Amino acid sequence: MRVSQLADLAGTTVRTIRHYHAIGLLPVPSGDGGYRDYNLSHVARLGRIRWLVEAGLSLPAIASLLNEDLSPRADLVAALAAIDERLAELHDQRARLAGLLDAVDSGEELSPLPPVIATFYATLLEQAPDEALRRRIRAERDFAELGFYRGALPPESVALFDLLDTERIGSSLAAFGDLARDLSDAEIQALSDDIIARIESRLGDADLARRVDTHFLARLYEGFIAGTDGAQSRIAAATLPKLLAAIEDWRTR
Repeated sequence: MRVSQLADLAGTTVRTIRHYHAIGLLPVPSGDGGYRDYNLSHVARLGRIRWLVEAGLSLPAIASLLNEDLSPRADLVAALAAIDERLAELHDQRARLAGLLDAVDSGEELSPLPPVIATFYATLLEQAPDEALRRRIRAERDFAELGFYRGALPPESVALFDLLDTERIGSSLAAFGDLARDLSDAEIQALSDDIIARIESRLGDADLARRVDTHFLARLYEGFIAGTDGAQSRIAAATLPKLLAAIEDWRTR
């Protein structure tokens, strides 16, 4: 039979069969007049290959299984473990989707940020008096969002945003407003020191510090510095080396 007939019988494609030939998984039959002549042994082997693929095995594992000199147990155990891992990932994905649905039903904004932090920035944006201020708030919110999404900021960082009262919102708006001024180097350093002191008072814990991905945190800060301007960028540039040094110090406590 021709390759197209073989593909039809096995429920696959000619391209897939040729790939199996290329990697040595399916023997290449002899031919006559330039045409390959497949027989029932090829149909049977291709059927087994497709059956094992659908069971979740990789092609290298299938090659081992089809070698009668090797025990299939190790490959089957590995394939089962891979499926269990995928099921766990699907369970986590379902939980996240359910959480997103709950957020939508509750009128919350879709965001990787913990709800209290998303609420903090949403409140700031709502009360900001002008677009320039809102732009600076959104820049910081986006910075925090990416940090939480990539794991550079541990979940406990929510403790930095737990005082969502009128006074805190007012002081935060005032702080963002100050970023429009041409701050002196001394003011930049003082604001940077305040950031480090506040983080340390809430999060200066050895176990917590060890879980921070400092390499990504540095790249995140560098992206924020490049993507902002004025005092906002200068404060981030002053804060980054201090924060990395502080994290290393906290890790040794």
